[in-house]
Amino acid sequence: MNNRQGMADTQVTKRDGILSEYNPNKITEAIVKAMRMTEVGIDKELAEKITLKVTQQVEKSKNTYSVEQIQDLIEKDLMMSSRKDVAKEYITYRQKRTEERLKQSELFKIGEGIISGDNEEVTKENANLNGESYSGKMNRFGSEYSKMYARNVMLPKRLVKAIDEGYIHVHDLDHYAVGTHNCIFIPFDKLLADGFQVSDKGSVRTPNSIMTAMAQVAIIFQCQQNSQYGGCGASKFDWDLAPYVTKSFVKHFKKGQMYFGETFVTVDIEELNVDNTDLLKVFPKSYTYALEETRLETKQAAESMIHNLNTMASRAGGQVPFTSITFGLCTSTEGRMISEAILNASMNGLGHSETAIFPQLIFQCKQGVNQNLGEPNYDIFIKAIECSSKRLFPNFVNVDADFNLQYYDPTKPDTSIATMGCRTRVISNRFGEVYQSGRGNISFNSINLTKLGIENGVVNGRTEVDVNGFWSKLDEILDITLDGLLHRFDIQGNQPAKASDFMMQNGSWIDGEKLHPNQKIKDLLRMGSVSIGFVGLAECLKALFGKHHGEDQNVWYFGQELIGYIRDYCDKKSDEYDMNVTCFASPAESLAGKFVRMLQKQYGKIEGVTDREYLTNSFHIPVYYEIAAHKKIDLEAPFHKLTNAGHISYVELDGNARNNLEAFKNIVQYALSKNIGYFSINHPVDKCMSCYYDGVINKECPACGENSEEKISKIRRVTGYLTGNVNNFNSAKRAEERDRVRHT
Repeated sequence: MNNRQGMADTQVTKRDGILSEYNPNKITEAIVKAMRMTEVGIDKELAEKITLKVTQQVEKSKNTYSVEQIQDLIEKDLMMSSRKDVAKEYITYRQKRTEERLKQSELFKIGEGIISGDNEEVTKENANLNGESYSGKMNRFGSEYSKMYARNVMLPKRLVKAIDEGYIHVHDLDHYAVGTHNCIFIPFDKLLADGFQVSDKGSVRTPNSIMTAMAQVAIIFQCQQNSQYGGCGASKFDWDLAPYVTKSFVKHFKKGQMYFGETFVTVDIEELNVDNTDLLKVFPKSYTYALEETRLETKQAAESMIHNLNTMASRAGGQVPFTSITFGLCTSTEGRMISEAILNASMNGLGHSETAIFPQLIFQCKQGVNQNLGEPNYDIFIKAIECSSKRLFPNFVNVDADFNLQYYDPTKPDTSIATMGCRTRVISNRFGEVYQSGRGNISFNSINLTKLGIENGVVNGRTEVDVNGFWSKLDEILDITLDGLLHRFDIQGNQPAKASDFMMQNGSWIDGEKLHPNQKIKDLLRMGSVSIGFVGLAECLKALFGKHHGEDQNVWYFGQELIGYIRDYCDKKSDEYDMNVTCFASPAESLAGKFVRMLQKQYGKIEGVTDREYLTNSFHIPVYYEIAAHKKIDLEAPFHKLTNAGHISYVELDGNARNNLEAFKNIVQYALSKNIGYFSINHPVDKCMSCYYDGVINKECPACGENSEEKISKIRRVTGYLTGNVNNFNSAKRAEERDRVRHT
């Protein structure tokens, strides 16, 4: 019998989703194999009879059968035949094949690595997530399946090809399918003043004291985190919280009047504030009491908030919300109290004076406000320097940088540049007024510049750089990268408001509260930004010219031309698509290792290019390159202006930074003077968990002699944020931290 006769147009869906021509001979072969395993043996006639029956059923159907559905038909017909023994062998054969396929699958291997904890690439993808805990493993299982689904079912094919070839990385791929967005600056002034709704659980009233307000800040951060996957920030925390210091003062003043019998005059509520010196004259005891109680309450509120933000762990591996607080420009007495309180609380640390990992503090530096002796908040800036020398933060954001100052309006606090702790920022807005609260980055993809350098540079055996080839390939990769972002934006924008209920119903995202729960969010989401990032400029230049931008001035100029080219592309596409498309100096945590491992497989270990365990972050001078601090700042500064989606520069100091605050301050102000947008200083912050000694620890604790790595906490910075212990870094980041040279 010719089983194939008349079946040419019939197709079967294979397990990987690909359509294949239906072949009935494979059915006969499978049945005969099962028969061969029985004591009775082969009955070819029966095998062909069942094949014909299955074929007729498939042929009649208007739908395409899957392999699994055809196997179910075979199994059913065998069970109805006289050869139950064959049916049993066939079922056993299917089960074994299913198990073998599962064991060969990528998802199975990932699952095994998650359970055993051996796959660091997965379990330590995020240094602030405990991938070895029960909840962390559960999170990883879901995350890895979600990535696989997005990749195999949703991503544009040419984007998948570019990913597989190592040109592009899609960040937070596990959130792609469900349409979640990246980060947001929360309008705390609005949510605290209006109160907020927590899904269908109930509502929260506006607070009447700074203590309650800061408690609600922690709750809002926690709730908002569930509506997104990246960081949550406050862009003007001192301004937003100042009114609740006043409320506390009023509360304590009225209480003081009762305590001290100073109720002989009624004071209008508008006159009850800290700066009304007439109150001190008329009600000296009540005023003094209220002021001291307000200071104490503000201090305790800040301590409570910081403890909450470091302990409100989610089910995702004990991960707490990635929170950032920007502050420093509010010069009111109440605003200054807020700034002082969070700096003091951060310096005091947690229960055993450990460094708090969150919130990441960012201090806004502005000439005329806090940069020189005699300016109203200069003392707060000095306290910020002291805190950073002790706790690695605040980082410093430069309001006076020319690319930030153009947006600054002293009457509108939300126009002062703020940033997420990692570096992400949004300030320019093609859809209207400049502001940051209620907006954020929607998503970003990163380009592997090093690969482009290898393909077109002298390192690849060429006598000279293939410049035309380089720019041509960059154009192609930029287009694919942007197409991926736009494809993702379409998924994100078509989500209903109810999918991110807290964010939209409370107006965390601008005007979200105006949407019906089923209304699509695309028009509002457009207020945010999509960003094209990059990794490995240093290795790209090394591959192209044999030198990186720290080694040669002409190469440094070319580096600026390259990043400027990406920025120009983003600006042009902003106009073309009427979106905020921005250029990003990507934070590359796990990506720094992933990219280099792919390059090593493709090209081997190339000296100065792929011979380490990581690629250099964004436009940074390589961490292992010996260079003076001021020179590193000079070389990296021009790249800040080009990367309008975010950037950061660091220098590394040796020893105990808190011993020389003047030098620390001078380095920060030197960076600001060079038009650096966002800056921080890295230095060792260690703590012995046996005796709680706090300082620099080399091989053993100088106080008690403890030398166990498990007992010594080494706080280090990764991608802008801190992590609780360098041991939580993945292998690539541990190698990078090991290679960091100190800058003199």
